[in-house]
Amino acid sequence: MAKRRFRIEGGRYGGEAVLGSVNPAFADYYAGGDEEEIIDAVQNADDWSNYEEQEDTGDELLDPDGPPTPSTDEDCYFNMWENDEFEHINSSYTDGGFFVYEVPADGSEDYDYDKEVGEFEGICVYSREGALFGDEHPGVEVNQEDEEGNKYVPVLLFHSGEKGTFATWFVETDGEDFDQYKLGYGSVETNVGEFIDRVYYDKVELDENYDYCDSTGKGYYASVGWLNTKWHDSQDNYSEDNLDPMYWDDFDDNVEYERENG
Repeated sequence: MAKRRFRIEGGRYGGEAVLGSVNPAFADYYAGGDEEEIIDAVQNADDWSNYEEQEDTGDELLDPDGPPTPSTDEDCYFNMWENDEFEHINSSYTDGGFFVYEVPADGSEDYDYDKEVGEFEGICVYSREGALFGDEHPGVEVNQEDEEGNKYVPVLLFHSGEKGTFATWFVETDGEDFDQYKLGYGSVETNVGEFIDRVYYDKVELDENYDYCDSTGKGYYASVGWLNTKWHDSQDNYSEDNLDPMYWDDFDDNVEYERENG
């Protein structure tokens, strides 16, 4: 039977989100505060012009090692999208579902839209707590690990909400129709929403493709607080080699339910 090729796209809303550590003084000042003030502070720190002739006002506290020196030196320059030691996400929101299109099997028109297969929700394989944290001070010394492995780090979560297309995924079959009940995904939870983390078809993880990523910004969102690194659920824990088989057992149960009741 001739091969068939399908393109999977996430929903039309999502964006880029990063989670990284910040100076404790920045967290003390902005945690639980007005979101617009946080966004302004981040954008101000990301503006090269502010490094030419500026005074130390106390707002330039985004460098985890201390307030950056007023300078045009690249080592002192803060960029919010590079502040990503814990998370760097660029994906659709999970509640947007998936759009599937059949494309030529030879790969000649991978981004053709003529043959829409359908719009599907997909079945969740796992959900991890990637960027969930509180904005109340933990009441202990930050950046220090205790005997039980708790370590509270002051963090900034910054998100650009966007509309458009994000990652796409491709799957080939041996001539069979696309089976919506074989479409699975992993989700990452954050303070600013839930995003698609990984995509699977027939229990095989698919590679992300950003060749056709094109979106328009709709607004910025930000959150500041303290992350307990002990409970940070890294994406590495969900690689094919590390994924607990119990997730596939639950997936099979959900597939059976959806096939009977969907």
